[in-house]
Amino acid sequence: MQKKKTKNKPYKLCQKCLIENKPNADVCSCGSDKFAPEWVKKIEKINRQFCVQITEPNKELYGDNAPDRRITLYKWWPGASATMHINKPEEWEMIQDIVCNRLWGHMGWKTRADIVSTAKMGDSDSAAKLMAKQHPELAKKVLSELNFKLIKEEDLPEAISATADLVATIKGVDSEIVAAIKSLIKKLPKQGKRAIEDLENILSQWNLKQVNAVTLEVKHRIDTLDIFENAILNDKTYEIRGDGSIHRILEKAMWIVDERYWLMHSNQALLTIVGDTLEKDRKHKKKRPDFVCGSIGEKVIIIEIKRPSHTLKVEDLNQLETYLAIIESHTGGSVNKFEAYLVGKKIDPELRKRMKYRASQFKIKTYTDLLTDVKKRYLDYYKNLK
Repeated sequence: MQKKKTKNKPYKLCQKCLIENKPNADVCSCGSDKFAPEWVKKIEKINRQFCVQITEPNKELYGDNAPDRRITLYKWWPGASATMHINKPEEWEMIQDIVCNRLWGHMGWKTRADIVSTAKMGDSDSAAKLMAKQHPELAKKVLSELNFKLIKEEDLPEAISATADLVATIKGVDSEIVAAIKSLIKKLPKQGKRAIEDLENILSQWNLKQVNAVTLEVKHRIDTLDIFENAILNDKTYEIRGDGSIHRILEKAMWIVDERYWLMHSNQALLTIVGDTLEKDRKHKKKRPDFVCGSIGEKVIIIEIKRPSHTLKVEDLNQLETYLAIIESHTGGSVNKFEAYLVGKKIDPELRKRMKYRASQFKIKTYTDLLTDVKKRYLDYYKNLK
């Protein structure tokens, strides 16, 4: 029988029998010494390679928007493929059963029906907070479609108060807007219809302000993509060094490579270490290498972009490994958390063959791979916003 865990108490989760062990345990009571990483809090197995987990996300990577916990579908397989298959309806039913019946209670999640039930019981404050935290898009939709003219006059004070609570729990809302809504509650008995019109105007301005802020950011990213695309397709760009180089442009817009990297910061110290080391080595060219080197928490991110006339080869991938080896030798520890990207216009067939033998942290991309999907996504989003 699985031991019950004390809330927030650290423990080691055995990957074989799934029992929670003491944090200082070296071996599980079942005899296995294979424990799940500390961010894995619960495991339910579908089969030997496939399981459903409760995991804690990296707060440094996701920032303020990081959830406390999340459901993770995990499947182990050899090679670098990032595809997970559900082969039978029985497997999907098992996933549903695990998520909805076995793990749901550990997540603290509430369904929309639960929130509606909470509101009907008279606890509108708790319902508003639950909706804003667990169903933020639904909360925003509710606010945008509220029609106070259809609410009975005697119910207006309670409805507007709940609206103010809901607005207050959504991230990024100006405190002035919340204060303005709450002030209208006091005016309702005297102003009636005028107070309702003022409230609708405040909510309308808030929605418009949100849309404008998002639109400006999306437009900025589209412009950045255009600048980056023009630079990456021009061989002469690669003669530019320093702040104007193609790598420095990418360094300031890492969401182009992966949306998770928008919080990445440049690690100039590691960049300098690699450059200085290679300049002293006769086997390498005297020309100082130019590549992106950044950090997110303990993870090192390296990206090297080759000029359009250059075909990506196995030697280029070896060079990325050299960068990582230099970093490891100068930091006094193993660089086991990293992602290394090699980007170019063309890829040699031999390099494609060799990639299946490399760790999945190594990735090769063409210019098209890098830009097409992200540009289409932002253009479509911008079109919908307008």
